[in-house]
Amino acid sequence: MKITVFLLLLLVCSVSTDQSTPETDKEIHLQQPCPQDVHAVLREMTASLAQLKTEMTFVQKENQEQAAKLKELEKQETEVERQKTEINNLKHELKVKQVAFSVSLLAEGDATLGPFGTHTTLIFKHVVTNIGNAYNPNTGMFTAPVRGAYHFEFYIGTHGANTAAVLVKNTNHIFAAYEHQSANFGSSSQGATLLLEAGDVVFVRLWQQSKTYDNSNRHTTFSGHLIFTMLEGNTPSLS
Repeated sequence: MKITVFLLLLLVCSVSTDQSTPETDKEIHLQQPCPQDVHAVLREMTASLAQLKTEMTFVQKENQEQAAKLKELEKQETEVERQKTEINNLKHELKVKQVAFSVSLLAEGDATLGPFGTHTTLIFKHVVTNIGNAYNPNTGMFTAPVRGAYHFEFYIGTHGANTAAVLVKNTNHIFAAYEHQSANFGSSSQGATLLLEAGDVVFVRLWQQSKTYDNSNRHTTFSGHLIFTMLEGNTPSLS
């Protein structure tokens, strides 16, 4: 009887052990991936990395090409701006090259001016030519619109009186003209080529205690024109 009970207990334990082992093995099997699955994942990751590397290389190459195109466009834009500036400068130079004026003292009639107690700026009222509008008939002054070489001439007429006048650049007397006449008509003239900066003024002053005469024949005149423009630092001899 005791032997029978022991055998039954041993059988029960054996069955119980056999039933739990497959479940435990199954859990262990599920928790631990198969080596074949790990290799598959590694192969997939390697392929993805290779694809990303290829795409990155392509993007880098494309970026380099775009950067080269952008640099070329910037270069072209700089060249276009340079050409636009050059064209504008040429237009301005062409415009300022058209500078010339010729004026006489009286707008109409005949008259003698002077004498005055001090040197007096002559205001030439009759404008024959004023290309570029550099001469101001309200002040008698010519204002240089651009740096360059200019030529000026002036004539002073007199009738029965001594006359003298001087060509003035800013505040500097350049050349003077004199005519000593006690009874008859007479005239004198002077001319000069001057290097002017933009904004310099040139005009004619009647000498103190002198007279000048003009009528419809235009004896007393003032003329000038731009010979050529000059860049900064370029000052050749004007002789």
